[in-house]
Amino acid sequence: MPRPAARDRLLEAARELFYAHGYSVSIDAVTERANVAKPTVYAHFKSKDALIGTVLTAASDEWFTELDVELERRDGDPLAQLVAPFDLLAANLPDPSYHGCLLVNSAAVFLTPEHPAHHALAIHDERMLALFERLAAAAGSTQPTVVARQLLVLYDGVKTRGLVDHTGTAASDARAAATALVTVG
Repeated sequence: MPRPAARDRLLEAARELFYAHGYSVSIDAVTERANVAKPTVYAHFKSKDALIGTVLTAASDEWFTELDVELERRDGDPLAQLVAPFDLLAANLPDPSYHGCLLVNSAAVFLTPEHPAHHALAIHDERMLALFERLAAAAGSTQPTVVARQLLVLYDGVKTRGLVDHTGTAASDARAAATALVTVG
């Protein structure tokens, strides 16, 4: 099997290190993990911030790919599709290596809206809102835009709550709340 390209190794190494140790991880640590020379980082990314933004965008894309598979599996059952994001989160929370969401974690570290992390998070949130709105409408909500915003709060809350409660209870509670929101609104 051929070795992954340097850019792919950098992205994987950065994602693993940022997730496990936070965004203060040095470029030297990333290059060591990826087994590349430091100039290789800057040949692919103009800065560490650009690398972070790319890692977060890739993480978001991977989440949506996983979610699309789950939505397809639940095709024909709008309520089951609506709660799919919470079910996927519930599967991840009991993992002792769960350190939250890379995207949400980045918002706590990079406080300026101009940072690439904020841009990646904003796009992720827009995609989640659009998805929740579509799913809420399909599940019979009379106010799918309002319900979508409420579901996004639940979704982010589960990811944050999972940092201290690895039982998956937060996801189960959010799943029940999501179902209630659609039935009410």
